[in-house]
Amino acid sequence: MDAALRAEFGVEGEWHMARRHRVRWAECDMHAHVNHAAYFVFFEDLRVEHWLGLGQVLQAGEPGPVVAKLSASFRRALSFGDDILLTLRVEGMRTTSYQHRYAVWKGGLCFEAEALLVVVLGGASTPIPEPARGGMARLLSS
Repeated sequence: MDAALRAEFGVEGEWHMARRHRVRWAECDMHAHVNHAAYFVFFEDLRVEHWLGLGQVLQAGEPGPVVAKLSASFRRALSFGDDILLTLRVEGMRTTSYQHRYAVWKGGLCFEAEALLVVVLGGASTPIPEPARGGMARLLSS
């Protein structure tokens, strides 16, 4: 992530992915604040982009990640029309699972979450495919 983007949104720490987003009306409650559930949709989009970027697919009959555990911390409210930055980083990996950390930035940290993702195939956990494992290992070592 370049220095200008970090400065614009007040980003701290290292992140593997970043995406700008403008808060839409559909993501807000009747007070024009971002609805609590919308944050998880923001991160679903990043999670999918990350998996596909590792050379994987999301389709029946192929291994794919499912969310096994999710925790969140709301720091500051966001509102309709806000320009925000969504970030993701891989924080760890095991045989069949891996961890993501997510954050939303606008003048500093507004929201953060952690997810435990388990790779499944046919309803059961399965090892992370080697191309995805290698890609995440490179991110973890950088």
